[in-house]
Amino acid sequence: MMARLSIVGYVYVIEIGASSVMQVGDNVTTTLDTNVFAVQREVPIYYGNEGSFKAYPFYQRPIPTPQPPEPFTMCVDNLGSYIRVRGIKVLGVGSTSVLQIGSNRLIGSQARIKNIRQFITDKPGPHGKQTFIKLGSEDVIGDVLPAIKPPLGL
Repeated sequence: MMARLSIVGYVYVIEIGASSVMQVGDNVTTTLDTNVFAVQREVPIYYGNEGSFKAYPFYQRPIPTPQPPEPFTMCVDNLGSYIRVRGIKVLGVGSTSVLQIGSNRLIGSQARIKNIRQFITDKPGPHGKQTFIKLGSEDVIGDVLPAIKPPLGL
């Protein structure tokens, strides 16, 4: 495979997220991996035993590699010895992502994110299931007052 020269006038990137890469130049392999466990609580009480990746099997499961549905033949004609780009503007390179300028043979990327939100006040949405901490339960330490709802129209 013939490598080509990348000519870029400018690159403007505002933000590069966690476990992300901006690669300028040729590369053989890039491997990215992010595991996130986030707990958001209206009452900030933490018991010290939270955040174990082992408690959630999806952090250990192998991620399947997509396979093409049928065999295919690919023919690439690299006409010319360079790729010319006037400029690149990027707002953000998200978690476990790559902004690559140049050749790369293999890129592997995975992100596993678990968000847990626990609220004691009513939130918009369906009201069939109880997903909030009940006031006066053992999970709450101290006095907890319900949030004051703003007047309509604000």
